[in-house]
Formats: sequence, structure tokens, C-alpha cells
Amino acid sequence: MTASLQSGQIVQQSNLAKLVESNVRFTGANIPGQETLLCLVYVQRQPNIPGSAEQIRADLTQLIQTRLLQQGFNVTPLVEVTVLETPALN
Repeated sequence: MTASLQSGQIVQQSNLAKLVESNVRFTGANIPGQETLLCLVYVQRQPNIPGSAEQIRADLTQLIQTRLLQQGFNVTPLVEVTVLETPALN
């Protein structure tokens, strides 16, 4: 399973948010000793989920990084999760 599919599956299983988009790619970064995998994940908060957007971001970031490392991908996963909010209706 690809890293992009892994990211989407983690978001779905978390029940914290819905996946909007996941962009996973290798970078051209020249950082000695690592193969950098950049993961940009956009999610929409689930209704009635307590906690701040920052907490959701932190939880999902940790879950995604941990899963990618556990799956044996020989990479350094750098993950950025952006929590998007639906517009407030007045």
C-alpha cells in the first residue's frame, strides 16, 4: 500500500476528520542520511469532535508518521496536516 493510501486510511480510521486531499512525494532535499518523504494532508474536521484544530493536527501527524515508519518504508516522513473548517452559517 502506498504512503498516500496509508495517510488516507489513517484519517478515515481516526474519526477525527474527513480526508480532503493527500499529496505525498519524495523531495529533492539533499539532507545527508535520509530519504525525505513529504506528506501534505488536508482534512476537514468532523462535526461535534471536541478538541482544537491544533490537537487534531498533532494527533493525525503522529499517527501518520508512526504508521509509515512501522510499514517499513525506508524514509524520513515529514508530515504536515492542515485542518480545514467549514464556513460558519449565520
